[in-house]
Amino acid sequence: MLNLKTFLKKKIEDNPLLIEKESSAKDDLQVQPFTDKYTRNSMNLDMINNVSYSKSLREHLIDQLTISNLNAREKIVSNYLINTLDDAGYITEEEGRICQTLGIDLNFYNSVITKLQSFEPTGVFSRSLKECLTLQLTEKGLINKQLIHLLNHIQLLADDNFKKLLQIMKITKEELFDLIKIIRKCNPKPGLNYSKDTMEVITPDIVIKRNESGMYSIKLTQNYFSNIIIDETYKDIIQNKVKNNDTLNGHFTEAKMILTSISQRQKTLLKVSYEVMLQQRNFLENGINFMKPLNLEKIAKITNLHISTISRSIQNKFIETPRGTFELKYFFDSGLSKKNSDEEISSKTIENRIKELIKNEKRDDILSDDKIVRLLEGFDIRIARRTVAKYRKKLNILPSSKRKNKFL
Repeated sequence: MLNLKTFLKKKIEDNPLLIEKESSAKDDLQVQPFTDKYTRNSMNLDMINNVSYSKSLREHLIDQLTISNLNAREKIVSNYLINTLDDAGYITEEEGRICQTLGIDLNFYNSVITKLQSFEPTGVFSRSLKECLTLQLTEKGLINKQLIHLLNHIQLLADDNFKKLLQIMKITKEELFDLIKIIRKCNPKPGLNYSKDTMEVITPDIVIKRNESGMYSIKLTQNYFSNIIIDETYKDIIQNKVKNNDTLNGHFTEAKMILTSISQRQKTLLKVSYEVMLQQRNFLENGINFMKPLNLEKIAKITNLHISTISRSIQNKFIETPRGTFELKYFFDSGLSKKNSDEEISSKTIENRIKELIKNEKRDDILSDDKIVRLLEGFDIRIARRTVAKYRKKLNILPSSKRKNKFL
């Protein structure tokens, strides 16, 4: 799949009517007052929607999806799942929420997952570390009953609880370590092979600012795509519509289509960004602990855009806010019900509360997952101990038994 910038540069080379004007810091694109509502009309399809911005795990998977034998319905679900993978290549969104969003049943969802798990790199589209390692061991022809038994107790392996593993598996220490050596041949985070190795300076695509009176405005930043115009040299010829110059007329038609597509793409991005930040206004005012759960389906209903259009529009897009620069998809987050309330609380809010509690724990009071459960209730967050453990692992925070070592 072509890089979008490369695609447009090639069009500029081939089409004499298209030129790239010099950018000006004074040139602003569309600006939307944050207090006004957008006109919520559906837009035409973008002729360059299928051109990617950068090479990534997503692009690698889309390439495979394009040539796969999946049917149209399966490809729609697959495209959605590709856009929800984390950097390691895992599906992190709950299956019930995915099925509800896409209007599919669990059996169909699982059948699509099974097909996607045949894609490269082996292990992507896994829903757990156990599943990821099992897929890789199976692909390598190394899987056996002992490895399956060990993977069923992978948490003990992660905690280096070899004593308990030996008791459960009834094997020698040497046999256990031989099994561990085999597992170490696998890649627990296959998607990271496609991450960029070098640090880049992030240039935001959208900027949201607050003025002295407390009002917000949101705008697109000036970028390469907004500098592409039709050469004024051909204005008279175009206006006179030279009938005998089919080539020039063809270039003109193509140039108009490209500029229209770019304009639609920019309008979609601004429209989606506006609605996302309107939903997350409490985050702008008060920080991460006040984020709201938000999914693509909700923005799709508000904007009258298709979920896949929204998913493409936010891909690799960054927004500069008074609280820092974030990837736009950061603001799409699942949630849990609040205690004694019909409201939901964002998963990122829960993660941040857990991180804050552990960051401030004392040497003589290392917080167990059970204690964190009780402390979270003070913030109207009611979750199970295993859910705390899940968030803690996602944050790469060790269990309490291992965190004690930092004070030794």
